[in-house]
Amino acid sequence: MRTTIIVADKSAEVRKAFSGLLSGTPYEVVGEATDGDALFEAIDLLKPWAIAIDLLLPGHANKPGDGGNSLVKKIADKYPKLKVLILHSGETVHLVMGAISLSNGVRVRKPLQRDKVLEAFTKLATGQDGVGGAGQMGVKLKKALLMSYKNVNDGFFTKKREAMTTDLSETGISIQTEEKLAKGAVLNIELDLPGEAPLKAKMQAIRVEPLVDLKRFDVGLNFVELAQAEKERLKAFTRRLMERGTNVMKPGL
Repeated sequence: MRTTIIVADKSAEVRKAFSGLLSGTPYEVVGEATDGDALFEAIDLLKPWAIAIDLLLPGHANKPGDGGNSLVKKIADKYPKLKVLILHSGETVHLVMGAISLSNGVRVRKPLQRDKVLEAFTKLATGQDGVGGAGQMGVKLKKALLMSYKNVNDGFFTKKREAMTTDLSETGISIQTEEKLAKGAVLNIELDLPGEAPLKAKMQAIRVEPLVDLKRFDVGLNFVELAQAEKERLKAFTRRLMERGTNVMKPGL
């Protein structure tokens, strides 16, 4: 019995190549889509085990909008049991962590390679996520950590802004800030870790919600770029907080 896949990419060349990569494997491409509307129709008709979706896929054939992570969210909301393989390139790397968070999917970077695609499907089948495996936990901080940040598009002389970090995990953080950040904004951040050098990373805003009573905004950030050494520091710091009894929460900031 083959495991069925729908590949959604506006490039016919990519769709053909993707099908070819799965030749002789337990996986079979049973449908294709070139936009979001066609993808929804294909999912309803074919009921696949998984979809492979490019982050440049448009939401509609004849009008702009509703593509990218907006489309990923709609799919995840409507088909919560559907496995999602995220296809991306350097052009859409800033969207990847948001897509993973929204869909609990796994990513593969273009140009596609057979071993990478098969490895990604194995992760989907075994419940591992696209960041570093299932079961990662986070902590709700008893004492907020200071974070400073600048938008990646800010000039050299633009002053860093400050925010308070309220939740922390190995895949992202939640902050409170006076500034209303744009959803999708990419930031260069420095997170103060007590007794250590600040943790430096590039992060993307995936959630921005007003806190009316506090006149602030609650912002969820996912890591876009985090050096391996910084990942290890963050993991160790998170584990120490858990051991000390800091409130533990499920992933999904």
